[in-house]
Amino acid sequence: MRYLNLANQAQQRIQRKKLALSILLLFVLGSLLNIPFSREVRRLNLEAGRTEVTLNESIFQDIPPVLISSLIIGVVLIYFGLWVSARAQLGAPLLAGFFTKEATEKRLKVGDILQSIAISSVAAIALLGLFKLQRAYLPVDEIMARPAKSFYILVSFSAGITEEIIFRLGLMSLIVAGVQFMKRSEFPSSKTIWFSIIISGIFFGLIHLPLSKNFVELTPFTVGVTMVGNLITGSIFGWIFWKRGLLVAILCHIISDLVFHVLGNPYG
Repeated sequence: MRYLNLANQAQQRIQRKKLALSILLLFVLGSLLNIPFSREVRRLNLEAGRTEVTLNESIFQDIPPVLISSLIIGVVLIYFGLWVSARAQLGAPLLAGFFTKEATEKRLKVGDILQSIAISSVAAIALLGLFKLQRAYLPVDEIMARPAKSFYILVSFSAGITEEIIFRLGLMSLIVAGVQFMKRSEFPSSKTIWFSIIISGIFFGLIHLPLSKNFVELTPFTVGVTMVGNLITGSIFGWIFWKRGLLVAILCHIISDLVFHVLGNPYG
């Protein structure tokens, strides 16, 4: 029995390493996919007359620093995030299913995935409608043009991967684990989960303010629009992460961004 337990523990360690490596590769890929969008934003800044912005001559010059930084940040974030998410009863069950003998369909039903996609897509369409009303009644002057939709296709995949790993696997799990520690509870309550969803959603909105600053003046109104819009979507992604896991949250984030930025026209 002792040898069987040791064998099971060794197998679990191998599975955890495979899971961590797969998420790390996803994070690095997502970071690299952001390079074209980031370069285009810098180019548009320079075109608008902002001399403090710099742009490398070749995209290949941007790859090494992004690759190195994403590897370093990813290793720390994913190692810590997987440990914390396990303590918070969260994680990546669908992705973990690929490395175990347990059938994936036992972990998550296709209907659950489709339901999550539908919820995030409907939310994106609703936000598009709200943006259309805002442009009609409370228009905002833009500082410069936005990147073409082709760039938003890439950044939809980039944001979906990296932001879910950072804000859901990392920050949301950390908040839940922190509350569990203070309450000395083994399992998080629904209130604890929703508290972590809202707080991580607020930070999710804050991280988008520097990007918004490229395109519009940051006023109480534009800050409010950015914060509320991202709090809504961030809360939806947080709920999906809670109920369906990391991989489904990433998928729904990508689809939501594609609907909002590519199929829709929120700023035009």
